[in-house]
Amino acid sequence: MPVKFKESETIYNKTTRKPDGQKHYYMKNAKTKDLLSALENSNTRGPLKQKISNELVARKVLSGDGQRL
Repeated sequence: MPVKFKESETIYNKTTRKPDGQKHYYMKNAKTKDLLSALENSNTRGPLKQKISNELVARKVLSGDGQRL
């Protein structure tokens, strides 16, 4: 299962107010700029920071020890 960046949202139909689907926020679909800002944010929890760091290493933005390339 893919790694989530944040919680999924339920999209509702505006006229009938019934659920119309879900929007998922996966790590692979997030912009690098958003990932870097979340990594530097002090309110981001530790496990999520590790997942973001792993994604940025896979994208070759960070080195294995957390330093920017």
